[in-house]
Amino acid sequence: MIRRGASVAMAALLAAGCTVGAQASRSSPSPPSAPPSATEARGETVGALVRAACRNVPHDVLLRTWRGVRLDRSGDLQIIPREPNFVSGGLTHATPFDLTQDVPLLLYGPGFVRPGVYDRAITLADIAPTLGAVLKFPFDTPDGDPQTQALLPEDERGLPRLVVVLVWDSAGTDVLERWPDAWPYLRSLAERGAWFTNVTVGASPSNTPVGHSIIGTGTFPRSNGFVDEYVRVNGRLQKPNENGPGFLLDPTLADLYDRAMGNRPKVGAIATLAAHVMMMSHGAQWGGGDRDIAVTREKEFGRTAGEEDVRWNLTTDMAPFYRLPRYVNDLPPLSEYVDDLDRADGALDGRWRDHEIARLKGGFDTPARTPFQQALVEAVIEREGFGADDVPDLLFVNHKAIDTIGHLFSADGVEMSDALRVQDEALRRFVAFLDDRVGEGRWVLVVTADHGTQRDPARSGAFPIDIRKLEAGLAATFDGDGDGVPLLQKIRPTEIWLDRAELAENGSTLEEVAAWLMGLTRADTYKGSAPPGPAEAGERVFAAALPSSILGQLPCLPEARAGEG
Repeated sequence: MIRRGASVAMAALLAAGCTVGAQASRSSPSPPSAPPSATEARGETVGALVRAACRNVPHDVLLRTWRGVRLDRSGDLQIIPREPNFVSGGLTHATPFDLTQDVPLLLYGPGFVRPGVYDRAITLADIAPTLGAVLKFPFDTPDGDPQTQALLPEDERGLPRLVVVLVWDSAGTDVLERWPDAWPYLRSLAERGAWFTNVTVGASPSNTPVGHSIIGTGTFPRSNGFVDEYVRVNGRLQKPNENGPGFLLDPTLADLYDRAMGNRPKVGAIATLAAHVMMMSHGAQWGGGDRDIAVTREKEFGRTAGEEDVRWNLTTDMAPFYRLPRYVNDLPPLSEYVDDLDRADGALDGRWRDHEIARLKGGFDTPARTPFQQALVEAVIEREGFGADDVPDLLFVNHKAIDTIGHLFSADGVEMSDALRVQDEALRRFVAFLDDRVGEGRWVLVVTADHGTQRDPARSGAFPIDIRKLEAGLAATFDGDGDGVPLLQKIRPTEIWLDRAELAENGSTLEEVAAWLMGLTRADTYKGSAPPGPAEAGERVFAAALPSSILGQLPCLPEARAGEG
């Protein structure tokens, strides 16, 4: 049985102009016909949803969505708000839109890199094959290509002793453009290196596990399996790498390169969460691999995908496959760097701008986190001997402060300018350190971001769609049987996981849920206590809502149809 809420939404979807076909002649009315069968009605609903997606959503947004979906892991429904709207309980950057998809990319290395500005459209999937070319180690992937136009001819360059991938987490192109004076050193390196101007994450949603998996494997989530901050494995939603690195289905560049070199290269990752390590490797889990160095800070069994611990660590399920250096928690404490931040305004008063530092995890959620982590990176390079011999080593670093500050204050908060300036100064220090420890002309550096940062809705005009109202509405409309089995498993900014057996038992289909979502308005989904005004209340909030399984059928997305075939 179709629920009333679903049928009303379907009527609204059809009335909005999503139907096609010959119109009946007014002078010769058609004779009465039998009501459509369930199969026919479902087909009409699918057709209406497909036409709405193709009409309302730009091609690149649909392509990113398809690249990010793997049917055995992704949500049952893909949801695309009307740009720049977003679904969230806070300031999410997990969208398919340019705002959070466009990222910077610098390839720097005198003697290896051909300086210049490169405007070709590429994605994060091109980084691993390009680094394969730097290492003269072919690394072919279906989604990425080596950008050899930015390298000196192979016979004119040797091998670097160290290759570093440095991720400014959340420092998308929009963030840099919003604060153009906050990163002068990165700009100076761009003038001396290969600066790529048209780079995107390439797949949706744009968040750190997805971005890092693409950087590491050169493949999109529809292949590598890292579809979001959560994945459904064996019917259960889990955080990526909750049970170890096997959640990443494709090999990384480091997996294959290290093994091919007999595990002689030093390979390491310094990041935040277990999922972030996958831009490096599977460690000893990959056949023939060894326990690469990994330093994270994840809270074991945290309630959400992003909870951090107070010490550098490896989770129980990651520890068997990687090595955590013993000394990482014996380095100078965060408090030393917090004091420097505190003094920046001329007064040691426990405040950063208008914020009490103690309330920001004792300073961990401030720019002080960056030099604290940078000291750790340098200690690991020095103590482990990265770049100390002629066998090229690989190091992957994620700096998280920009991301944390973006979630707290948005890309528009003046706090973001502080985060960028401190990150830029850390980069200046890092380059000098590499020249000193590894040697000038003996290393290659990639600087990029894994995604962008959400703007302040008051500036961007975005409408925040209240995730709690979506949850309540779905339950009230499609889960009223009172059997105690929840229909909804999880809503994320771009997708929804449902108990499909419960949905069928309740007499509904994914297509009907999608149609219901398409009918939602600002009045149905606003955050806070102040409803939208009459002029905006009836505005629809979603551009598309689709069962994930029909993405490959979209006539406006030939790449998907070819890929599914």
